[in-house]
This record gives sequence, C-alpha cells and structure tokens, in this order.
Amino acid sequence: MRKFLLLLSLALILSTVSLAQSSTSTSSSSTANAVLAENRVTEAKAVTKANENSYRIGIGDLLDVRVLNHPEMSRKTRVEGTGIIRMPYVGEVPATCLTETQLSQIITDRYRKYIREPNVDVFIEEYSSQPVAVIGAVDKPGRFQLQRRVRLIELLTYAGGPKQGMAGPTLHLIRSGEKDMCATAAAASSTPEQSTTEQATAVPQLISFKLKDLLTGSAEANLYVQPGDIISLPEAEQIFVTGYVMRPGPLPLNGNVTLTQAIGMVGGYTPEASKKKVRLIRQAPNSNARIEQLFNIEDIEKRKMDDVVLQANDLIEVPNSAGKVIFRGLLNAGPTGFMNALPTRIIR
Repeated sequence: MRKFLLLLSLALILSTVSLAQSSTSTSSSSTANAVLAENRVTEAKAVTKANENSYRIGIGDLLDVRVLNHPEMSRKTRVEGTGIIRMPYVGEVPATCLTETQLSQIITDRYRKYIREPNVDVFIEEYSSQPVAVIGAVDKPGRFQLQRRVRLIELLTYAGGPKQGMAGPTLHLIRSGEKDMCATAAAASSTPEQSTTEQATAVPQLISFKLKDLLTGSAEANLYVQPGDIISLPEAEQIFVTGYVMRPGPLPLNGNVTLTQAIGMVGGYTPEASKKKVRLIRQAPNSNARIEQLFNIEDIEKRKMDDVVLQANDLIEVPNSAGKVIFRGLLNAGPTGFMNALPTRIIR
C-alpha cells in the first residue's frame, strides 16, 4: 500500500512537470510565431516601400532586356507610345508603370514556353518619361529626368540652389493637373468612365510656398515632385541706390525695406555725402509720370520724420554737400554701366 501511494505521488509530480513543460513549450511557440509574423509584416512593408520608391518605366524609356545564354532573344527596345515593348517570340509586352524587376518577371514567365528555366534581366538605359524643370533665380536652371522619387528641396539643390541676393521670397510649383500616368491607368481599370472624365477636366495647379519655409525644413512645403512639374523661383523685385554711397547699385527687395535700411545695405555714405537732401524717385501708379520726394536723413535718425518703406523700382539718390549727384557705379563705366548692373532679359 505504501509503495502504491509512493508511485501515485511520483506519477502526479511527473504529470505536473509535463504539463508545465507543455505549457511553457506552447507559450514559447506562440511567442516565436508572433515574432515571425511581425517580421513578415515588417519585411512586407519594406518591400512595399521599396517598390513605391522604385522608378516606374514610362513611355520613351530605353530598356536593355538580357536573356541569359540567349542573345537572339535579348535586345534594346524603347517603350512605345502605347506603353508596350516588342520582344522576339512573345511579341508585345506591357511595360509602363512597372519596375525593372516586375517587367523581368513578366518576360521570364512568357519565355517559359520556349526556354527551360529562363533568366531575364531588365535595365533602364535611358530615362526619358519623367521630366521636370527648374527655372528662375537658381544657379543652374534646367530640365531634369526623374529616376526615383525626389522632394522639392532635393530638386532645388540639383539646380544649384537660390541665387544669392537675386531670389525672391516665393517659390511656385506649376503642376499640369493631370494625374500620374500609373495612377490614372489603375483608376481606368476600375472606373474607366470616371477616369476619362477626370482627365478631360484636368486643370493646372499653381502651388506657392515661402522659400524660407522650404529652406528651414517645413514638411508641408517639401512635397514630392511629380513628372511634368515646373518649379519657378522668380527674381526678387529691385530697388536702386546711387550717388555718394559706398557700393551703389541694385538691391533685391525681399520684404519691407526702408530708405535708411537700403542705404545701409550698400555700405552707407561716403565722406563727401550729404544726408539732408536724399531724393526718392518713384514711378506713379498707372502712369509714366515720376514722383520725387526729398528726405532729410538726419531728421529720420532723430525720429522727427518717418522712415519711408520702399517699393519695387524705387531709385534713391544721395547727393554730396554741394547738392550734386553722380551715378557712381551705375553710369561711371560708360553708357552701358547701368545696363550691366541689371539682369539680362531677351525680347524675341
């Protein structure tokens, strides 16, 4: 009897240990499965993000399609206006809106009828389908081909950045209004009538940002650029300071600039300058007439007179003590001196 009780106790202990081990094993297995599932989700998200950022083949791109050990099936081909390429044996193959990897897989599947275990690679040799342009007051204005997703600040950097002292305060993004070709194609497959209507009613957009916001890292201003976008950075409006100042010439008018500030921006007065009869010449609105005003800068400095806020194309003349004005730096180089100080524009 005592042996039986001893064996029964031992059996109960072993059963408890076995259950505990089973519970621990089940818990460990569940944890491992959860970690594996999470890793798969993370990997899927990474692949999706990589595909989103990958270049999508477009009309006009030149592709180099290589079939391993089969030069007769390899070729360089340009994507036609209908979005297809033509390959030996298999004929037309849709190419637009696909990545290199996706297109190589499609061609691989089609060649299985002719080749055992085909190995196909696709390379984009010329990017021609996603142009954007940067114009205006940048160091290197021009046309750029997108090979990946690019944000506005990066594109501006490729264009050399804003011209120092020439760029205005506002940057404009001109967007055609047409939807992305690949997005349009996807929409057309589900709701063709709605997609056609949207394309027909596409209206160009003008999106404006403060240049300062973009350069200081504003996420709202730093949009992704789309194919066909034109980025325009207009030159700042200008004012002109001449006479007895240290560095006479044009100044960019960014924001509110007063009379005394403008004189300070050109280095201040020469020793022979007179502050008592500084002349401001302004074009009258909607007229060819000129408005001329005299200011005593000493009165402004003593706060006996308000400092005037300047407008675009204002001309400031600082005389000498005899009341004379010379167009130093503007005309002293000859008749073309003033012209050379201004930005050149061609009238065709």
